[in-house]
Amino acid sequence: MAVTVQVEVGHDQFVPYGVTIHPGDTVQWTWTTDHFSSVTSGLDAVPNGLFDSGIRLRPYTFSYTFQSAGKFDYFCQVDPINMIGVVEVVAPTAPSTLGNISTRLRVQSGDNALIGGMIATGTGGKRVIIRAVGPSLTGFGIPGVLANPTLDLFQGATLLFSNDDWQNSPQQAEIAASGFAPSDPAESAIIWTLTPGQGYTAIVRGANGTAGVGVVEVYDLDHLPDSKLGNISTRGFVDVDSNVMIAGLIAGPSNGTSLNVLMRALGPTLGDFGVPNALANPTLELVNASGTVIRSNDNWKDNPQQRAQIEAAGLAPTHDEEAALVETVAPGAYTAIVRGSGRTTGVALVEAYNIP
Repeated sequence: MAVTVQVEVGHDQFVPYGVTIHPGDTVQWTWTTDHFSSVTSGLDAVPNGLFDSGIRLRPYTFSYTFQSAGKFDYFCQVDPINMIGVVEVVAPTAPSTLGNISTRLRVQSGDNALIGGMIATGTGGKRVIIRAVGPSLTGFGIPGVLANPTLDLFQGATLLFSNDDWQNSPQQAEIAASGFAPSDPAESAIIWTLTPGQGYTAIVRGANGTAGVGVVEVYDLDHLPDSKLGNISTRGFVDVDSNVMIAGLIAGPSNGTSLNVLMRALGPTLGDFGVPNALANPTLELVNASGTVIRSNDNWKDNPQQRAQIEAAGLAPTHDEEAALVETVAPGAYTAIVRGSGRTTGVALVEAYNIP
């Protein structure tokens, strides 16, 4: 929202000397004495023609709206040595959001498929692309990849869209134009506009019941301010070593503000909902792009300060053995790793929330 900033034109100075505003804001100068003065853009007594009030005295006001970022010097033509001022116009810092999430693990059949969940918040629809990736992981040295991943998108129990091999999709042209087309024709993708407040589920399976390491990914395609991905999650079977659950998330944009993220790793709660073989004691690590573990947790009640933040957010896990953490992150890429304590295995859910 544009604002107007006030500057006084005094007897021998501008008050304040300098102001900082955003593009679209206005500066209004008000003459407060009977001394003749001007507000003239330029430096070292040389006008540059951007704005000029002319030589005035009170009562008089002069306004100028600054449309672009930059530094704008000005002076008084009557006293160009002593009466100088500056307007700094800076681009506003964009609020960060959770823009993308991707989770890698071994995709199996039945209840051990790879399941991604997402909820948009705000007032407008959130356009996303969801991808199921397998064969292209070979290029990153990952063994045993899912050769032919399929992708189903649900809202509640309603199947909205399915894809096996993105180039065979009626959305093929739209996917290609998005800039996020999978690199292998055997991989799958769906573009969809999420309705705010509605829960969506993307399920990745292997064609014909095959198994292997796969990735489910969700990318924000529009980055509109009236909607954002407020909650993103992934469920799957957590194994050991390279087959643990690895979730990547991106906070952005790159010039955005810091973001408060709450992450949870749930296991026993899934058992409460009838999911067989739930991971009994999940652990959680949050790792930055440099590979540094910036926070970790096993049993969310262990840290009193973190526990208070988790409870205040209304996102306390149901079981003490489940893991959760809160961290303020700068824009960038992060990885959440879910393991079973003591190298145990089972089905787990990792969640990321954008909290105030």
